[in-house]
Amino acid sequence: MSNLNISPLGGVGQIGSNATLVSYKNTNLIIDSGILFPYEDCFDINYLIPDLKNVEVEIDALIITHGHEDHIGAISHYIERFPEAEVYAPTFAKELIEDKLSYLNLSKKINRLESQLILNEIEIDIVHVNHSIPNTKGIHLGIKEIDTGVLFISDFKCDFNSEYEEPIELEKINLLSKKFSNRIAMLDSTNITSSNDRTTSESELKKDLSTFISDAKGRVFITCFASNIHRLQTIFNIAQELKLKVVPYGRSLLKYTQIARECEIFNDHGLVREVESVADLKKKHIILCSGSQGEFRGTVKRITSTSDKYYKLNETDTFIFSSKAIPGNEKKLSLLYNEITDKGCEVITHYNGMIHASGHPGKADLKDVYDHYKPTIAIPIHGETYFLRKHCEFIKSILPNTQAIEIKNHDCISFTQDGKLKVNRSQEIPPILIHGNRIVIEREKISERRKMATLGTVFVSISNNSLKRSKHRVHVTTMGIPEDSDQISQLQEICFDYFNENGTIDQRTERIRVAVRRYFQNILGYRPLAIVHIC
Repeated sequence: MSNLNISPLGGVGQIGSNATLVSYKNTNLIIDSGILFPYEDCFDINYLIPDLKNVEVEIDALIITHGHEDHIGAISHYIERFPEAEVYAPTFAKELIEDKLSYLNLSKKINRLESQLILNEIEIDIVHVNHSIPNTKGIHLGIKEIDTGVLFISDFKCDFNSEYEEPIELEKINLLSKKFSNRIAMLDSTNITSSNDRTTSESELKKDLSTFISDAKGRVFITCFASNIHRLQTIFNIAQELKLKVVPYGRSLLKYTQIARECEIFNDHGLVREVESVADLKKKHIILCSGSQGEFRGTVKRITSTSDKYYKLNETDTFIFSSKAIPGNEKKLSLLYNEITDKGCEVITHYNGMIHASGHPGKADLKDVYDHYKPTIAIPIHGETYFLRKHCEFIKSILPNTQAIEIKNHDCISFTQDGKLKVNRSQEIPPILIHGNRIVIEREKISERRKMATLGTVFVSISNNSLKRSKHRVHVTTMGIPEDSDQISQLQEICFDYFNENGTIDQRTERIRVAVRRYFQNILGYRPLAIVHIC
């Protein structure tokens, strides 16, 4: 009898690039197809995706849990890699994916993910969960032949007081647990270190948001993640009560609200105004801005840097950040707060009041799910390595009879009918870097960019006829290096002398390259890149 094999392709040991391969007999499916945004400065690469070259099986289905970019951002790459696979997604994610594919001129039918899906021997039940984007689903995989169930919920929280959606289906989770003796839980680890035992409900934000907006002396700029439709709905509800117009400002905000409106999960109350139609831009109104993380091309950054066509900040404005910094982005946002404050504006963040709620589970939320599913095996997912380790420790503290297992990307976990488990450890497979127009860029090219950015570059061009003419046919150009005309003139002479030495073109080229780097080492204290071209 075949084993059930589960292998995370991304999303374990990192937050992003979520994708998990599940195989049983001849049935293979992948849950989610997300991108990873680079943590460090990778010199303007767009995103990273898992390397799929080792996925040698035919994929029957791609199942999407929700519409965040770290779960759907790479969908076009997966569709191109597995063109025969059926794609299933919840309503909102389905519309977002179709919009994404349309933009790329790709055609693929996206099936609506309903309450149940059967793929040969795998019975898939869909569980509604709460998160920071509508229509988020958990996945339960049931295989009767080996008496095994797998509860897979990569992003969730337990919001029992939401005004906009039903609470997480804990009772359904409990009923599913009773069908199988072997129960494997794979749950979100993102907030395992949070000081909040239970994650805040979206409904708890309205009071403070309303107070800050009503108390503002003038215009109110608010930024949050454009995909957080429930947060946006709360802001629109407040605007309706305070009789304020709202300007959604930024391409992503316009896209998400339009799609949410079409899905009938968002009501703008007729308050929306296009910025071009606002008669008095200085009058008090709400401007919803995209770019809550201070992205270079985002609306927030454009407004704060005074390069925006319509809005210039002044001392009567209030800027509300209804979001938190993505890990690693704290310094960038701190500088942004300072920049806004320098213009005399009031800056409101989650430190000033309850204006942001996470979409991920605190320990109490996790315990609710564990108590209802009663797993025999628990495998933390969706988190950095430190979070996974802490999640395992938490599992052991509340479920002493449950086996907690820490895994890495590309490890393969196999389960047999008798409940035995084997983890086949894999060597790290670096993700693929995507740049520009969905083009793969090699890692060594990023290394070259880093050296060019940090060390500068010297370009030396020499005409092959220089030997018969003069040293003035040697051209030296520098980029990112302090300029000194006397140094350039001296370097031209050095290059000409080395060019006149005996040897092949390649030998003379290398001698010149080494000499240039050594020359600048003596002057600058470091060696820039040197590119020599003899024509």
